Amino acid sequence: MKQIQVLVTGRVHVSTTGTNVTEAMSRLSEARRNRLKVIEGALSVENQLESIILQYFLGRSHEKRAVFESLILNSDWCSFAAKRKLINHIINEEKLLEGKDKNEFEELMKQVMSFRNAFTHGKLSSDETRVWLSYFESTPREEELTNEYLTRVEVSLRTANEKAFAIAIKSGATQQSEDNREA
Repeated sequence: MKQIQVLVTGRVHVSTTGTNVTEAMSRLSEARRNRLKVIEGALSVENQLESIILQYFLGRSHEKRAVFESLILNSDWCSFAAKRKLINHIINEEKLLEGKDKNEFEELMKQVMSFRNAFTHGKLSSDETRVWLSYFESTPREEELTNEYLTRVEVSLRTANEKAFAIAIKSGATQQSEDNREA
């Protein structure tokens, strides 16, 4: 498959004592790859949420299922935040999670949305040793993309996907294959 070429942006911080611009650009390139993974990870979680919403409102075989998905769930006005509200309603109504588990899931969904927005809309900058992500969330913020921070993002996205998948199974939106079930 063709890999498209597009203009990419980023800011390199230079010092008066000299900066290895090639190294700074290399770090920005690594950060862009992680940006794409964060966006894909958040989309995976969102896809799980959509399957739960579809199951709740239309079941597995409703004739309008595809129309509802394309016109409602995939529309620009049905945001991740709107899907979170729908999921919270479904979780409460169907008692899919309660207490601490419900609160943890809500917090995970908030984190997924926050990371997705920061990496999608934020600006990357680098010197030859570090990379920062500058974004707005209630106030201007800047996060250094350290291994520790990226691990926290990775764990949050993976955990959110696992928990959303478990809810999808519990709600009947997803069926686990025989190969994936524990003996």
